[in-house]
Amino acid sequence: MNTSRTPLFYMANLGSEVSRALLEYQKEDFKKMHNSIIRAKDIIVKIEEFPEMKGRTGELEILKSIIEDLNQKKFELNKDQLLNYFSPFATRLMSLK
Repeated sequence: MNTSRTPLFYMANLGSEVSRALLEYQKEDFKKMHNSIIRAKDIIVKIEEFPEMKGRTGELEILKSIIEDLNQKKFELNKDQLLNYFSPFATRLMSLK
């Protein structure tokens, strides 16, 4: 598996952190959720540093907004739809050799 630090790598990891934060939100473990959100925000900063991501700032802004809503405990999206958004990134990353 290729684990070089590419936008794909970070998007897959962002999906993991968002998934973790959602699980912690459901369990009402807000301290752990907050830690996952901090990691997710750090990942977004790293993603934004890649030149090839410059044209996708709108997408990243939406993700930041969703993460901030979760941080404020007002998550109003369908959890499965959000997790499905991240699935292709993880699948593609895992298929690289």
